[in-house]
Amino acid sequence: MTNYLMSDDSFMVSSVYKPKLNYRIFLLIRDQQEAHELTEQINAFGYQVNQFAKVDDLLAALRWSLPNAILIFVDAKTLSFEDYEELAQKLKKQSNHLPLVIISTEDNFDLRLRVVRAGGSAFFTHPVDISTLIGSLDEFANPTPAVPNRILIIDDVLSQASFYAMHLEKVGMQTRIVTDPRQMIQPMIEFNPDLILLDMYLPDCNGIELARMIRQMENFVSVPIVFLSAETDRERQLAALMMGADDFLIKPVKPEHLIASVTSRIERYRKLRALMIYDGLTNLLNHTTIKERLVKELLRSERDKQPLSFAMIDLDHFKNVNDRYGHAAGDRVLKSLARMLKQRLRRTDLIGRYGGEEFSIIFPNTTAAEAASVVDKLRESFARLHHLSPDGVFTVTFSCGIASFPQYKTAVAISNAADRALYQAKEKGRNRISII
Repeated sequence: MTNYLMSDDSFMVSSVYKPKLNYRIFLLIRDQQEAHELTEQINAFGYQVNQFAKVDDLLAALRWSLPNAILIFVDAKTLSFEDYEELAQKLKKQSNHLPLVIISTEDNFDLRLRVVRAGGSAFFTHPVDISTLIGSLDEFANPTPAVPNRILIIDDVLSQASFYAMHLEKVGMQTRIVTDPRQMIQPMIEFNPDLILLDMYLPDCNGIELARMIRQMENFVSVPIVFLSAETDRERQLAALMMGADDFLIKPVKPEHLIASVTSRIERYRKLRALMIYDGLTNLLNHTTIKERLVKELLRSERDKQPLSFAMIDLDHFKNVNDRYGHAAGDRVLKSLARMLKQRLRRTDLIGRYGGEEFSIIFPNTTAAEAASVVDKLRESFARLHHLSPDGVFTVTFSCGIASFPQYKTAVAISNAADRALYQAKEKGRNRISII
């Protein structure tokens, strides 16, 4: 059992481990103490912050590089709303549409209206909840790209299938056509559709039989199926729906009706799927999903003969946080840690909320020592975060236990070992990392 309580000097990361790219924020602020505290809090989430005390200095810097957003701290003494409006006007003249995020010591309708009229993108009151602020900056720095809907069309009449595909593709959807139902399995696996448009009557089988077959395939149990048919008999339509279909469209289908039906079904499917996979509070993988992924990643590591580390994190004295500051403040702490983990870890690392105040991380291709180095840096950053509550500002720490493959070869063995290491870290005084 190894215990880690590292200083910045001892923090080293292997070249194997490369965290996400940092984003840059320009901060216009004249109060140096506030500047230092705010910069430290934002840095903890992987952002680089450049501070400016004068509008002209910030504008000069924009000639050389563009940040992801400009953060402006407005108070009555050092930086006024007139300074903000001056900057907004100069940016407009430069045709520069960077997001402007305001932190203000005052809050009223007139000030918020001035912010909107000058082109402000977001408004926060001081003191600001750092997790909420980072959430807004994340949207500007790394907006979530729209994922095109994927539609598999199974219809033996190619001209009809092509007609539907053409109209769906016009609104940005991706389509794949299968005219022979016997050939549908491989395209389904490769294309992984969000919805299946299925003709009711096909050669050698009917749509109801095909729908039942699809529902017996584990990966497609919940994928929406929409029948397309000239069938007008209501009882047969209901029979089709009872066999696992989600909707029944009567041919000929108007393109706008088809698009509306497909879009609404996919939106509902994705929301339900997200509820099944992700934790509702933190938007991390939920307990069941992270355990399933651990099994898969261990198999991959065994096949590729690569190391893997599994970390269990637990917030220290979290019950005291809820009891003293309230569950709303406790939830914000959980979301802050979740956001920091997502910001600072690699895209290949899998992060889950294991339950309550426990989190877990799967580090593919990473030794236990490398994982401990990375998590320890996160531990130090998280301990410096300021969390807000009606009863004041407070800080929280966490402890972590790490176990690794190939020392522990199964999901049960590695998770139990990480849990024992976590217990050891707690016993040694908390706010530290243990490797078993």
